[in-house]
Amino acid sequence: MRFSIKRLPLRSQLLFVSIAVGMLLPGGHVYAFLIRYAVMAMLFLSLLDCRISLKLLLHPHLWRLLGMMGGIAIATFALFRLVSADLALIAFLLAVTPTATAAPVVTRFLQGQVDYVTASVILTNGLMALAIPLVLPLLSDSSSANMGQILNATLVVIAAPLVLSQVLIRTSPKLSQQLTAVKDLSFYLWLLALLLASSRTSHFILYESGNWNALPGMALVALVLCALNFGVGHWLGRPTMAQETSQSLGQKNTMLAIWLCLTFLNPQMALGPMFYVLFQNVYNSYLIAGVRKG
Repeated sequence: MRFSIKRLPLRSQLLFVSIAVGMLLPGGHVYAFLIRYAVMAMLFLSLLDCRISLKLLLHPHLWRLLGMMGGIAIATFALFRLVSADLALIAFLLAVTPTATAAPVVTRFLQGQVDYVTASVILTNGLMALAIPLVLPLLSDSSSANMGQILNATLVVIAAPLVLSQVLIRTSPKLSQQLTAVKDLSFYLWLLALLLASSRTSHFILYESGNWNALPGMALVALVLCALNFGVGHWLGRPTMAQETSQSLGQKNTMLAIWLCLTFLNPQMALGPMFYVLFQNVYNSYLIAGVRKG
């Protein structure tokens, strides 16, 4: 079947539009500092109906998934390191980036076990908030900050919304339920963050030291990692949890990876996670369309 953007749901089409508009408006880079707060707000709103369950967090599938994330990260980093240090770092980030907060929603559409994917969101985001800052400075010579600075910033961006949402669920369930009514705001914050991120990247390429020729390589890395993450996740979860593990491993919190690239690495590298956004949404739209036809 021939691909057409018109076949995608409206929300997936809006992702393409946000990135395209941002690339055409490099002047918007001055507002890129807002991405951090958009990521925090998105995570907080998305976790308001995700109660931590110790039983689920200890699920053996989740820990195998974490081990696989590390294995894919090491293998693809070593592979792409033979080509380019930047491509290797993009591959590493796209492997270790935690599960997207939208993954439980997609899993619900696919009629899978939402609780498992929700536990993956909480576990992977919590652990990677600690792991990524520790490893990133060791892999990148272009990092603009030391381990402590990255750790502090990442803990604020990920751990603060995670802890705050869980505290609110337990201390004020009525308020947390009221706030879940505006959960759709997360999607529009995502669109805004994508627009600002692509604007910052466009400005870097046009006026700083960027290179448009690097785009095909980044797109290829994102495509390889997207196929690998979803495919390996599907294999890892067989026979009973293939769909859930595929979503947990494949659908990534790409905005976190984009923020890390813009804040601590080369802003041009943010295009890698942006391409991943497009690929994962095309794939998930295809899956959801198949379920609806069935």
